[in-house]
Amino acid sequence: MKPGINIQVLWYDADVFEIRVSAWNGAFGGSVNAYVPIGGLGEAASELAGFPKSSSDVREILFGNFGPEWAGGAARIRFYCNDSAGHALIEASLESDQRNDTKVQTATLFGPVEAAAVDNFVAELKQLEAEQHGSAFLRIGEYVSR
Repeated sequence: MKPGINIQVLWYDADVFEIRVSAWNGAFGGSVNAYVPIGGLGEAASELAGFPKSSSDVREILFGNFGPEWAGGAARIRFYCNDSAGHALIEASLESDQRNDTKVQTATLFGPVEAAAVDNFVAELKQLEAEQHGSAFLRIGEYVSR
């Protein structure tokens, strides 16, 4: 499995997508199903377009909602630069669905990301929104803690 974040449309209707967010950094990973309003994948693409503009640039996208009061799981992906040279990382936090009295499961992982990979991901998210099927993949490097 290649390190990265994959967003796959599982189902949709007039109001919402059900997506699967899978994340893997070469050592750690997880996946969740989440609900996103129609238009939400395009909004995520718009939020990420052009990242990073500077070494202080921080962006965040959210799929689903965290907490037991919401149906489905959730994924938050934070994009930021970890040094003045503009080397970028992602931090992905995943939370499982909490319905049916199941124990909540969580995962947080990190990985380096290149601007060109973000640009490709943005284009794939826009296509995913337009076509309402398929997947978008954000390639990340394997995370090595320092």
